[in-house]
Parts: sequence; structure tokens; C-alpha cells
Amino acid sequence: MSGPKKHPVGMAARLAPAVLAAVGLVLIGWVFVALLDPAGQETPIEIRLALLVPAVLLVLVGISLVIDPRPLLVRRALAGAAIVWLVFLAGAAVVQVGQGRLDAYLVAVAVLAAVVGGALLALALTTDDVSDESLPGPLGRLAATVVFSVAILVAGITLVLVATLATWALRSIQVGTIREDLPLWAAVLIVVLPFAAFGIASLDSRRAGRRDFRAQQAANRRDSLLLLVALIGVVAATVEVITAAVTFDPGAALVAAGVAAAVGVGAALGADRFGADMILETAGAKQANERQHDRLLNVVREVSLGANVPPPRVWVIEDGSMNAFATGRDPAHASLAVTSGLLTRLDREELQGVIGHEVGHIRNLDTRYALYVAVLVGLVALVTDGFLRLVIEGWRQGAFIWTGGDDAKETVAAFVSGILVGLFLLLLAAILRVVAPLFSLLVQAAVSREREYLADATSVELTRNPIGLERALAGRSPPSPTTPTGSRRGTAGRSTSGSGTR
Repeated sequence: MSGPKKHPVGMAARLAPAVLAAVGLVLIGWVFVALLDPAGQETPIEIRLALLVPAVLLVLVGISLVIDPRPLLVRRALAGAAIVWLVFLAGAAVVQVGQGRLDAYLVAVAVLAAVVGGALLALALTTDDVSDESLPGPLGRLAATVVFSVAILVAGITLVLVATLATWALRSIQVGTIREDLPLWAAVLIVVLPFAAFGIASLDSRRAGRRDFRAQQAANRRDSLLLLVALIGVVAATVEVITAAVTFDPGAALVAAGVAAAVGVGAALGADRFGADMILETAGAKQANERQHDRLLNVVREVSLGANVPPPRVWVIEDGSMNAFATGRDPAHASLAVTSGLLTRLDREELQGVIGHEVGHIRNLDTRYALYVAVLVGLVALVTDGFLRLVIEGWRQGAFIWTGGDDAKETVAAFVSGILVGLFLLLLAAILRVVAPLFSLLVQAAVSREREYLADATSVELTRNPIGLERALAGRSPPSPTTPTGSRRGTAGRSTSGSGTR
């Protein structure tokens, strides 16, 4: 039996966060001084503002770890914020040395970088002693910290982007016209941010997939928000590119991107409120009753009790295939539907396995993400398809056959310009029609396999019996093409045949 941890270890575990919190206060002051005197430093104001986010995190998270140094997630967040600043300080020092500047600024940067690096190393060395969770190897720890660093940096950039766009819009309203002084990086970031959010979510999902299923549950909930941001970003970026190509006006493109993002958020909220009812109505589902479906209702209540979630509404679809799916924005508003073919062919043990799988989707909030995806993927496809049809109709109506000028040269130049513009828009529309929906579907499928495996593990956890689900998934009949599956219509589920959504 091991005794309590030695006092020096406890002191070291609290010392590193305290040092990083103190450094964070210094960095916040440094950033504000630079903001008050923009001419004093060469670092762009946008970078200084973005660096405020990891600096504030150093203070807040560092103080929380001084109080309780054990939470692993908080330690990784502190390490991620420290790495962001360490990279910036090291880069600033290298630039100063490269320019031959050996002054007090270089000394201050070098000292701060050394302090941050030392505290970061102490934080890593003491994690084994204070954390109650199982830790991956060194590469796994580094990967997790890098993911946090990127996420923190993206959060800072996003806040700066939102502030910049809001300031630009306010000034445009004040002068009564759309201003053209918006930095180019703001337009570029609208296209970049969806890919960044998608990359972070994918890395986090793969990292969690190597651990226990409780870690996967937590990762799925985090990643759902990131993937939702990625999908709304795809909608905004697609509309921005289309508007920029048509108007050649960056201001109009950014306004259109903002409107598209608002529409995307509205569509997600609409799916959150009405999506489940629409799915069930489209599937022709009828609510189960005690007299006809007592076994089904009993199993659903039994499994829901084991999952500690409210029993979902239960529906039956008159269809001969063997299929089941779950939908709804949260466990309190969830619905679970099964086909009549599944009810007639599965015994109670097999039915428990399938219901456990679907209740697992409900508890893990997969159904909420599926609702959002169903609407936003459709919205991206609608926008790109509409743009392509518009360009094709323009060619049919002769909109790109331009004429004008007083002589033959000007007439030929106008004709060639119109043809080139038409071909450019047609090529762009064709590329967007393929790439944007394809990326949306990639976001949709990014963690689908992990979610299905997690739902299987959850089913075994709830029923304490892997045999029932294994027998149900052995493959009895192919799914009906009219029955919703986990990859369509905002549902989370699978067919119990071999061609299910896994």
C-alpha cells in the first residue's frame, strides 16, 4: 500500500501553473501596452488581439490548477495555451536576432520564452504524479497538447475575425455605404476556419478512439460542436466564393457570407426544433401502443433506465425490412423508431441489443449532430446546385455573349471577355457543385464509424450482454430503400443487416 504523495511533488505540481499564471498576467499587460502604442511594435494588431486568448487562459487555467492540480483536461488546456505563446516568443526572438537587434526587447522575449518553456516542462513532468487518469505515451501526450494549442489559436483568431467584421459593419452603417477597407485576411479566414474546425475534430476523434469508450463519449460531444461550426463555415464560405466570383466585390462577398452563416444557424435551430418530427412523418412512423407493442415498450423502458435517460418516444414503421433509428435534439426530446419487420424477426435478447445501440446514440447526443448535418449538408447542396443551374441558364439565355464598342477590336474584346467570364463561372460552379457537398459529406462521415462503434459499446454496457447485438447484426434481410438509415434524414442508427450504416 503506497503512502500519500510527497510534499515536494505537490509543491512542484502547483508551482508550474502558478508560474504560467504569473507569466499570463505579464503577457496581458504587454499586449495592452502594445495596443495603446501601435507604433511601438511591428507585430500586427490582429496578432496581438488573437494572443490575448491564450494569455487569459494562462491566468484563469493556471489559477484553477494551483487550487487543484489533478484535472488532466485542464492541464492540457494550460499546456496548449503555453505552447501558443512559447512558439510566438521563440519566433519573435529569432526575428530580432535575424535583424541584428540586440536590445532590451530581445532580452525580455528570451527570458519570457525560457520561463514559459521551463514551466511547461515542469507541468509535463508532474502530470504522472497528480493525474488519476491513464496517460498515453509521450507522442500521445504531445499530440493531445498540440490539438489544444491549435484549438486555442483558432478560438483567438475567430474572436478577432468576429470583432473585425462587427467593427467593419458598424462603420459601414455609420457612413451609409459598404466600406472597402476590410483586411483581406478576414475574407480568407472565412474559407480557412471550416477546415481548421474539421481538422481539430478529426484529430480529437482519432485520439479518443484509441482510449476507453467514456473518453470517446466526451470527444463525440466536443466534436459535434466543432463539426457544426465546420458545416456552417462551409455554407458561408461557399456563398462568399460565389458572390465574390459574380460581383468581384470583397465587401459584398463578406456580407453574403455573414447572411449565409446566419441562415445556416437558423437552419440548424430549425432542425433542432422540428427536424425529428419531419423525419418521423416522412418515414410514415406511427406511435407504438401498449396493446400491440408491449414487448418493445418494455425493452425501451428497461434500457433507458439502465442508461439513466428519459424513455424516448417509440414509433413503429410498417416495413418488412429490419431497421431501427433514433432521432431528436437531446435525451428529453428523443424518438426511437423500429420497423415491423425487425419486431417480428428478433427475439427479446436481440431486440435489447438493437435498442441499446439506439439508446446509446441518444445518450451520446449523436442524434442532435445528425439532425444538424441533415439540414446543413442539404443546404450546401442546394446553394451549389442553384448556382450551377443559374450559370447554365445564363449560357442558354446568351448572358455571356457580350457586344459593344465602336470598332471591330472592341467588339471582339467584349465578346472574348464575356466568353471567358462565362467559362470561369461555369468552371467555378462545377467545382463548387462537386467539392462543397463532398466536403460536407466528409464532415458528416468524419466520426461516423467511431460513433457506431461507441453505440455498440454502449449497448453492451447497458444490456450487459454482447450476444444479443451480435446476433441481431448477423444479417437477416436487406434494408428497405424507403426506411431511414443512420446516414440519411438526420437519424442515428443502422440496419441490422450486413449493409447497415457502419
